Amino acid sequence: MSKYTAIIIGAGPSGIGMSTTLKQFGIESLIIEKKHIGNTFEQWPDTTQFITPSFTTNGFGMPDINAITPDTSPAHTFKKEHIDGLEYQEYLKAVVDIHNLNIQTNTKVISIKKNGGIFEIITDQNILKADYVFVATGDFAFPHKPFSVGKHYSEIKNFNEFKGNHITILGANESGIDAAINLTKLGKKVTIISKTSTYNNDKADPSITLSPYTNQRFKELLQASSPIRLLTNRNVTSIKEYNEGCQIFCNNQDEPFLTDEIVQATGFAPKNNPLIQALFEISEDNIILSTQDESTVFNNAFLIGSVIQNEDAILCYIYKFRARFAVLANLICERENITVSSDLIEYYKQNQMFLEDYSCCDVKCSC
Repeated sequence: MSKYTAIIIGAGPSGIGMSTTLKQFGIESLIIEKKHIGNTFEQWPDTTQFITPSFTTNGFGMPDINAITPDTSPAHTFKKEHIDGLEYQEYLKAVVDIHNLNIQTNTKVISIKKNGGIFEIITDQNILKADYVFVATGDFAFPHKPFSVGKHYSEIKNFNEFKGNHITILGANESGIDAAINLTKLGKKVTIISKTSTYNNDKADPSITLSPYTNQRFKELLQASSPIRLLTNRNVTSIKEYNEGCQIFCNNQDEPFLTDEIVQATGFAPKNNPLIQALFEISEDNIILSTQDESTVFNNAFLIGSVIQNEDAILCYIYKFRARFAVLANLICERENITVSSDLIEYYKQNQMFLEDYSCCDVKCSC
């Protein structure tokens, strides 16, 4: 039975970024991955690209916005601003190789329990022990799919899969608008139904509004008089299959919408992850964390990555959640009485990757 200081579950950007940072702080960790490195990104729709632009600004304290370490840049690697899922998967593999990270792939976690202050992780390959556990499993594998009819965005590999002429999308955030753009390009008539839309709103925080990249592409479609409708203030209550199509019922109208096929761009539910349920307190739709992103049930169990919402901060982009890696690595060093060089801390701070205080995440723009 192998024992580690830290075990990280998940080999995506948060798991690999956390492991890299721990190593720089003098702590060896093991990454456990159910499938293989960056598996989620090869499951993205073929046309999906990062909404945050990559640019090699590393030379003056501003790492590439999609990088998980201060010294790497997807923009440099692929010579592109908006990379796709397969390209990002290759970037993650390169980071693992460069830093010679310890990783065990094709390993499914069966259960986790804590005995005498030590975590025991039972997998389908072996039993492992660790003083600290980081859950870095993301949200893509846990789609929120409220209706049985139609495909969730995460289930689409290529938009050519849709054979109908009229496609209705439920949800008007990033994935919903992206689906509308791609389906319209294929000549489909598209209707978007949503309670609200963040298109063209005046919010500055990118976590609660459409990215400029998506907003611009959608605006161009609307200005081109494309066959697309955006219907807000609608709450879909039920969907029924009807002849060769579907009926969509909303609570504010008597007659249903008729459509050929449906895309559910209804977000994700990481709280349904059995690992999160086993290690963290859940209240309604929220995963309860301490201000250190630590479980309130088991000390030394941390949640990392895009699923974190702490206070009013939503760490839904790589450039946000990467800023917590060094803070947590430093915290473990403090608990283990490991001396950390002040130069190393300063290095992360100078590269905007040492977020200690969530209050500084408030986004305000004067114009």
